[in-house]
Amino acid sequence: MSAIDVRLLAPPSSTSGNYLASTHASFERVPSLDGLRAVSILLVLMSHYVDGRLFPGGLGVLVFFVVSGFLIARLMLAEQKNTGHVSLLNFYLRRFFRLYPVVTIYTAVVILFCFYIGHPLDLCEPASALFYFANYVYAWSPTACHAGATAMPFGIFWSLSVEEHFYLFFPLLFVLARGRRLASWMTAICIGCLALRLLFAQLHPEWLKSHFFYFTDVRLDSIAFGVLLAAICEKADARRMIATLEHPLAVMAAVITVLLCLMIRNDWFRETLRYTLLGAAIAVIVAAIVFSQRYAPAQAVLNWAVMRWIGMLSYSIYVWHSLLPLLLHRFAPALPQSAVVPADFALTLAVAALSYFSIERPASTLRHHFGSRTAT
Repeated sequence: MSAIDVRLLAPPSSTSGNYLASTHASFERVPSLDGLRAVSILLVLMSHYVDGRLFPGGLGVLVFFVVSGFLIARLMLAEQKNTGHVSLLNFYLRRFFRLYPVVTIYTAVVILFCFYIGHPLDLCEPASALFYFANYVYAWSPTACHAGATAMPFGIFWSLSVEEHFYLFFPLLFVLARGRRLASWMTAICIGCLALRLLFAQLHPEWLKSHFFYFTDVRLDSIAFGVLLAAICEKADARRMIATLEHPLAVMAAVITVLLCLMIRNDWFRETLRYTLLGAAIAVIVAAIVFSQRYAPAQAVLNWAVMRWIGMLSYSIYVWHSLLPLLLHRFAPALPQSAVVPADFALTLAVAALSYFSIERPASTLRHHFGSRTAT
């Protein structure tokens, strides 16, 4: 999960309240996105700590994918408009300093913990986190890399793997196209991913509960919908197109679509059409929240200080949250059952805050040397 610089917690002066008056890309902070990140990570935590049947953690990850695609594409478009080009080297260096400091320290802590408790150490698992192939590892072998082993807490890196695979090729595509036809390329990716899911569902129905949820080739559209929204915002008639998306009827249809996607339990639907419908619906909701003044109550909640704070910590929360319950179980085995979930949440927030201020924020200083205008 991403975060913004703590300096940006104050309400932005260049926006109209809690929404953006202009659709065009710029380096100004986008209100409500931190709150959406908070909603995303809270869904993940509630799914893992409370009950995955009641709280859709997968929806939380998908919200993050759309928000990430929208914001990073918006920043690249702003860089192109301001400098005339986008530096690939600087982009990849910013991603490295954004992600690797926390991932590296987390990986070292997990390995030390496994040594301490005598847990079998399968180097494939930490490698899958460090080199972003966890989505393939844990899709085919949900319990471990090798048969007979017990999984280490690296499974949550599946979503970061999908994201980084997308950002490995997307800047190249952006530079080659010079930002033009971006909407067309993203539309093609969204259609292509749906076509692949439908094809694989026909040829390999046994993949429905593994390949479809985790694999990059069929999940790229989850991020592409966010990029598509950013590209639409640069069109000549962007204001009219965004006005259509933010209309109450469109937003109501998007919310109903999300609810129906959560209610329908058919495996074929959930692993094929659902991702397309959810990606499109979430993009519509993001457009309404970011650019319309109609949704002031929701915007007010998303811009509460506590929501912005959780959004700021979201990346560290996501990385650390799988390990901390294991530590709590190991070092506080006598903790009453009624206190386990509150303790998990409290420890996660505390460690995430420590991670952000001691690892992420110092690393952001290095990122600013490579043109970063935000800590995303």
